[in-house]
Amino acid sequence: MIDSYMIQLLDYSAIDFTNGYEISAYNHLLISLMQHSELLDYRAASTATSRQLLQKSKEWIKTIENNITATPVHELIVALSGFDLIHRITFRTPASSAFIGGCYLKSFNERIRGNRLISDTDLYSAISDRIQFRDKAFFDKPLQWQCLTSSEWYNECKSTGKFCNSSLEQSLHKARILLDKDLFAFTGRNQEPFKRMLYNNYLSSLTVNGMENAETLRAKLAFLRSNRQRFNSIRQAYTIEQNLLTALTQSADTHQLDRIAYSLDAQFKTHLAEAM
Repeated sequence: MIDSYMIQLLDYSAIDFTNGYEISAYNHLLISLMQHSELLDYRAASTATSRQLLQKSKEWIKTIENNITATPVHELIVALSGFDLIHRITFRTPASSAFIGGCYLKSFNERIRGNRLISDTDLYSAISDRIQFRDKAFFDKPLQWQCLTSSEWYNECKSTGKFCNSSLEQSLHKARILLDKDLFAFTGRNQEPFKRMLYNNYLSSLTVNGMENAETLRAKLAFLRSNRQRFNSIRQAYTIEQNLLTALTQSADTHQLDRIAYSLDAQFKTHLAEAM
Protein backbone atom coordinates (compact mmCIF):
# COMPACT_ATOMS: atom_id res chain seq x y z
CA MET A 1 0.00 0.00 0.00
CA ILE A 2 1.07 3.59 -0.55
CA ASP A 3 0.95 6.37 2.00
CA SER A 4 0.77 10.15 2.06
CA TYR A 5 4.57 10.41 1.72
CA MET A 6 4.44 8.58 -1.60
CA ILE A 7 1.66 10.87 -2.82
CA GLN A 8 3.91 13.85 -2.06
CA LEU A 9 6.44 12.43 -4.52
CA LEU A 10 3.94 13.08 -7.29
CA ASP A 11 4.39 16.83 -7.26
CA TYR A 12 5.20 17.38 -10.94
CA SER A 13 5.64 21.16 -10.81
CA ALA A 14 9.41 20.81 -11.28
CA ILE A 15 9.25 18.33 -14.19
CA ASP A 16 11.24 19.61 -17.16
CA PHE A 17 9.17 19.09 -20.29
CA THR A 18 12.19 19.71 -22.47
CA ASN A 19 13.55 16.41 -21.11
CA GLY A 20 11.71 13.35 -22.40
CA TYR A 21 13.57 11.07 -20.02
CA GLU A 22 12.35 13.03 -17.01
CA ILE A 23 8.76 12.80 -18.26
CA SER A 24 9.25 9.06 -18.72
CA ALA A 25 10.62 8.73 -15.18
CA TYR A 26 7.52 10.42 -13.79
CA ASN A 27 5.30 8.09 -15.85
CA HIS A 28 7.20 5.15 -14.39
CA LEU A 29 6.77 6.38 -10.82
CA LEU A 30 3.05 6.93 -11.34
CA ILE A 31 2.56 3.41 -12.72
CA SER A 32 4.62 1.90 -9.89
CA LEU A 33 2.48 3.68 -7.30
CA MET A 34 -0.66 2.48 -9.08
CA GLN A 35 0.56 -1.10 -8.65
CA HIS A 36 0.60 -0.55 -4.90
CA SER A 37 -2.85 1.07 -4.81
CA GLU A 38 -6.44 -0.10 -5.26
CA LEU A 39 -6.62 1.47 -8.73
CA LEU A 40 -5.77 -1.78 -10.50
CA ASP A 41 -8.54 -3.64 -8.69
CA TYR A 42 -11.85 -2.21 -9.86
CA ARG A 43 -13.68 -4.27 -7.24
CA ALA A 44 -11.81 -2.68 -4.33
CA ALA A 45 -13.26 0.21 -2.38
CA SER A 46 -11.42 3.46 -2.99
CA THR A 47 -9.41 5.10 -0.24
CA ALA A 48 -8.38 8.71 0.33
CA THR A 49 -4.89 7.86 -0.92
CA SER A 50 -6.10 6.12 -4.08
CA ARG A 51 -8.42 9.03 -4.83
CA GLN A 52 -5.49 11.43 -4.50
CA LEU A 53 -3.44 9.26 -6.81
CA LEU A 54 -6.26 9.14 -9.34
CA GLN A 55 -6.61 12.92 -9.27
CA LYS A 56 -2.86 13.36 -9.77
CA SER A 57 -3.03 10.97 -12.71
CA LYS A 58 -5.82 12.96 -14.36
CA GLU A 59 -3.91 16.20 -13.90
CA TRP A 60 -0.70 14.66 -15.22
CA ILE A 61 -2.34 13.35 -18.39
CA LYS A 62 -3.69 16.81 -19.20
CA THR A 63 -0.34 18.38 -18.36
CA ILE A 64 1.48 16.10 -20.80
CA GLU A 65 -1.06 16.79 -23.54
CA ASN A 66 -0.70 20.54 -23.00
CA ASN A 67 3.10 20.63 -22.75
CA ILE A 68 4.40 17.93 -25.08
CA THR A 69 5.26 20.55 -27.72
CA ALA A 70 8.17 21.57 -25.49
CA THR A 71 9.69 18.08 -25.69
CA PRO A 72 12.39 17.54 -28.35
CA VAL A 73 11.11 15.44 -31.25
CA HIS A 74 13.87 12.87 -30.74
CA GLU A 75 12.63 12.26 -27.17
CA LEU A 76 8.89 12.04 -27.85
CA ILE A 77 8.76 8.24 -27.93
CA VAL A 78 10.63 8.04 -24.63
CA ALA A 79 8.42 10.71 -23.06
CA LEU A 80 5.24 8.83 -23.94
CA SER A 81 6.36 5.46 -22.59
CA GLY A 82 3.64 4.31 -20.21
CA PHE A 83 1.31 7.18 -21.14
CA ASP A 84 -1.39 4.98 -22.70
CA LEU A 85 -1.33 2.62 -19.70
CA ILE A 86 -1.75 5.54 -17.28
CA HIS A 87 -4.65 6.84 -19.38
CA ARG A 88 -6.34 3.41 -19.41
CA ILE A 89 -6.06 3.00 -15.64
CA THR A 90 -7.16 6.57 -14.96
CA PHE A 91 -10.00 7.00 -17.44
CA ARG A 92 -10.58 3.33 -18.37
CA THR A 93 -10.18 4.25 -22.03
CA PRO A 94 -7.16 4.28 -24.38
CA ALA A 95 -5.27 7.51 -24.88
CA SER A 96 -6.07 9.56 -27.97
CA SER A 97 -4.73 7.88 -31.11
CA ALA A 98 -4.45 11.30 -32.73
CA PHE A 99 -2.24 12.51 -29.87
CA ILE A 100 0.06 9.49 -29.59
CA GLY A 101 0.07 8.77 -33.31
CA GLY A 102 0.85 12.40 -34.11
CA CYS A 103 3.85 12.38 -31.77
CA TYR A 104 5.14 9.08 -33.15
CA LEU A 105 4.78 10.28 -36.75
CA LYS A 106 6.85 13.36 -35.90
CA SER A 107 9.51 11.02 -34.53
CA PHE A 108 9.36 8.81 -37.61
CA ASN A 109 9.73 11.73 -40.01
CA GLU A 110 12.60 13.12 -37.95
CA ARG A 111 14.38 9.75 -38.01
CA ILE A 112 13.89 9.42 -41.78
CA ARG A 113 15.46 12.87 -42.16
CA GLY A 114 18.55 11.43 -40.51
CA ASN A 115 18.25 12.15 -36.78
CA ARG A 116 20.18 9.26 -35.23
CA LEU A 117 19.24 10.36 -31.71
CA ILE A 118 16.03 8.38 -32.25
CA SER A 119 16.90 4.72 -31.80
CA ASP A 120 15.60 2.30 -34.41
CA THR A 121 14.40 -0.06 -31.68
CA ASP A 122 12.34 2.65 -29.96
CA LEU A 123 10.86 3.69 -33.29
CA TYR A 124 10.14 0.09 -34.29
CA SER A 125 8.24 -0.52 -31.04
CA ALA A 126 6.30 2.73 -31.44
CA ILE A 127 5.24 1.82 -34.98
CA SER A 128 4.24 -1.69 -33.83
CA ASP A 129 2.09 -0.12 -31.13
CA ARG A 130 0.17 2.03 -33.62
CA ILE A 131 -0.22 -0.78 -36.16
CA GLN A 132 -1.64 -2.99 -33.42
CA PHE A 133 -4.29 -0.32 -32.84
CA ARG A 134 -5.03 -0.15 -36.58
CA ASP A 135 -3.83 3.44 -36.93
CA LYS A 136 -4.08 3.94 -40.70
CA ALA A 137 -1.44 6.67 -40.69
CA PHE A 138 1.17 3.98 -39.99
CA PHE A 139 0.22 1.57 -42.78
CA ASP A 140 2.22 3.36 -45.45
CA LYS A 141 5.82 4.54 -45.04
CA PRO A 142 6.18 3.57 -41.34
CA LEU A 143 5.10 0.00 -42.09
CA GLN A 144 7.45 -0.17 -45.08
CA TRP A 145 10.30 1.05 -42.89
CA GLN A 146 9.43 -1.54 -40.25
CA CYS A 147 9.43 -4.38 -42.79
CA LEU A 148 12.80 -3.33 -44.18
CA THR A 149 14.21 -3.00 -40.66
CA SER A 150 12.95 -6.48 -39.72
CA SER A 151 14.75 -7.90 -42.73
CA GLU A 152 17.93 -5.99 -41.89
CA TRP A 153 17.96 -7.21 -38.30
CA TYR A 154 17.22 -10.80 -39.27
CA ASN A 155 20.02 -10.83 -41.84
CA GLU A 156 22.40 -9.42 -39.24
CA CYS A 157 21.86 -12.29 -36.82
CA LYS A 158 20.52 -15.22 -38.89
CA SER A 159 23.81 -17.14 -38.98
CA THR A 160 25.14 -16.58 -35.47
CA GLY A 161 22.12 -15.48 -33.43
CA LYS A 162 24.07 -12.36 -32.48
CA PHE A 163 24.05 -8.69 -33.47
CA CYS A 164 27.78 -8.17 -33.81
CA ASN A 165 27.52 -4.59 -35.08
CA SER A 166 25.33 -3.30 -32.24
CA SER A 167 25.85 -2.38 -28.60
CA LEU A 168 24.59 -4.85 -25.99
CA GLU A 169 21.73 -2.49 -25.19
CA GLN A 170 20.54 -2.32 -28.79
CA SER A 171 21.25 -6.03 -29.37
CA LEU A 172 18.96 -6.96 -26.50
CA HIS A 173 16.21 -4.71 -27.82
CA LYS A 174 16.55 -6.12 -31.34
CA ALA A 175 16.53 -9.69 -30.04
CA ARG A 176 13.49 -8.99 -27.85
CA ILE A 177 11.58 -7.54 -30.80
CA LEU A 178 12.43 -10.42 -33.16
CA LEU A 179 11.61 -13.04 -30.52
CA ASP A 180 8.16 -11.48 -30.16
CA LYS A 181 7.55 -11.33 -33.92
CA ASP A 182 6.25 -13.91 -36.41
CA LEU A 183 9.35 -14.58 -38.50
CA PHE A 184 7.94 -17.30 -40.76
CA ALA A 185 8.49 -15.13 -43.84
CA PHE A 186 12.22 -15.17 -43.04
CA THR A 187 12.77 -18.55 -41.41
CA GLY A 188 10.06 -20.82 -42.76
CA ARG A 189 9.80 -23.95 -40.60
CA ASN A 190 13.02 -23.07 -38.78
CA GLN A 191 11.46 -20.24 -36.79
CA GLU A 192 11.60 -21.93 -33.38
CA PRO A 193 15.20 -23.22 -33.76
CA PHE A 194 16.27 -19.73 -34.84
CA LYS A 195 14.50 -18.08 -31.92
CA ARG A 196 15.97 -20.63 -29.50
CA MET A 197 19.46 -19.80 -30.78
CA LEU A 198 18.80 -16.07 -30.49
CA TYR A 199 17.39 -16.36 -26.97
CA ASN A 200 20.16 -18.65 -25.72
CA ASN A 201 22.84 -16.29 -27.01
CA TYR A 202 21.53 -13.41 -24.92
CA LEU A 203 20.30 -15.23 -21.82
CA SER A 204 23.73 -15.19 -20.16
CA SER A 205 24.04 -11.43 -20.72
CA LEU A 206 21.14 -10.77 -18.34
CA THR A 207 23.41 -11.31 -15.34
CA VAL A 208 24.31 -8.06 -13.57
CA ASN A 209 28.06 -7.43 -13.73
CA GLY A 210 28.16 -4.01 -12.08
CA MET A 211 29.61 -2.30 -15.15
CA GLU A 212 26.38 -1.55 -17.04
CA ASN A 213 24.82 1.86 -17.42
CA ALA A 214 21.12 2.33 -16.71
CA GLU A 215 20.09 2.02 -20.37
CA THR A 216 21.76 -1.39 -20.69
CA LEU A 217 20.17 -2.55 -17.44
CA ARG A 218 16.78 -1.43 -18.74
CA ALA A 219 17.36 -3.36 -21.97
CA LYS A 220 18.16 -6.48 -19.93
CA LEU A 221 15.00 -6.00 -17.87
CA ALA A 222 12.83 -5.53 -20.97
CA PHE A 223 14.31 -8.66 -22.58
CA LEU A 224 13.64 -10.70 -19.46
CA ARG A 225 10.06 -9.50 -19.04
CA SER A 226 9.28 -10.23 -22.68
CA ASN A 227 10.65 -13.79 -22.47
CA ARG A 228 9.57 -15.13 -19.07
CA GLN A 229 7.99 -18.19 -20.69
CA ARG A 230 11.39 -19.25 -22.04
CA PHE A 231 13.06 -19.50 -18.63
CA ASN A 232 13.56 -22.88 -17.00
CA SER A 233 11.61 -21.79 -13.92
CA ILE A 234 9.63 -18.88 -12.51
CA ARG A 235 12.17 -18.67 -9.69
CA GLN A 236 15.06 -18.19 -12.12
CA ALA A 237 13.28 -15.32 -13.89
CA TYR A 238 12.27 -13.77 -10.55
CA THR A 239 15.82 -13.84 -9.19
CA ILE A 240 17.31 -12.23 -12.30
CA GLU A 241 14.57 -9.60 -12.38
CA GLN A 242 15.11 -8.66 -8.73
CA ASN A 243 18.86 -8.37 -9.32
CA LEU A 244 18.24 -6.05 -12.28
CA LEU A 245 15.78 -3.91 -10.32
CA THR A 246 18.27 -3.60 -7.47
CA ALA A 247 21.03 -2.63 -9.89
CA LEU A 248 18.79 0.01 -11.45
CA THR A 249 18.04 1.56 -8.06
CA GLN A 250 21.80 1.79 -7.46
CA SER A 251 22.94 2.91 -10.91
CA ALA A 252 24.47 6.39 -10.90
CA ASP A 253 22.68 7.41 -14.10
CA THR A 254 19.19 6.26 -13.08
CA HIS A 255 16.86 9.26 -12.69
CA GLN A 256 15.84 9.82 -9.07
CA LEU A 257 12.15 9.24 -9.89
CA ASP A 258 13.01 6.01 -11.72
CA ARG A 259 15.12 4.99 -8.74
CA ILE A 260 12.10 5.22 -6.43
CA ALA A 261 9.91 3.48 -9.00
CA TYR A 262 12.31 0.54 -9.42
CA SER A 263 12.40 0.12 -5.65
CA LEU A 264 8.59 0.00 -5.61
CA ASP A 265 8.64 -2.46 -8.51
CA ALA A 266 10.97 -4.76 -6.57
CA GLN A 267 8.68 -4.62 -3.52
CA PHE A 268 5.66 -5.43 -5.68
CA LYS A 269 7.40 -8.44 -7.24
CA THR A 270 8.34 -9.68 -3.78
CA HIS A 271 4.70 -9.47 -2.67
CA LEU A 272 3.63 -11.42 -5.75
CA ALA A 273 6.26 -14.10 -5.14
CA GLU A 274 5.18 -14.48 -1.51
CA ALA A 275 1.56 -14.85 -2.58
CA MET A 276 2.36 -17.71 -4.98
